[in-house]
Amino acid sequence: MTQLPNFDSLKWLAENNPEELERLQKKMCEEAIERCPESNKEQLISMHFHLEQQLSRCSNPFHRCYLAISIMNDKFIALNDIINNPNEFKKQNAKILSLPVKKL
Repeated sequence: MTQLPNFDSLKWLAENNPEELERLQKKMCEEAIERCPESNKEQLISMHFHLEQQLSRCSNPFHRCYLAISIMNDKFIALNDIINNPNEFKKQNAKILSLPVKKL
């Protein structure tokens, strides 16, 4: 697994080579997901994709940081609700609709 550089190195990359810092971030995220159990990989990949899509709209590093913290906070709140109210979570059911079949 890739070793996280020290703070000064990361700061230098952010100021002088942001593309390299972004590549490092993506590589480390992919490595972290690969080390997770198979049962969680699809959800983590989906969450990472969603995060990347949201971050791509940011105009500066502070906006990226704020947005990332906000998204992760929302996930922690949802997880907290599930842990503290598992019966409420289990009661949730989706209604499955049949799509009409088109005749050719």
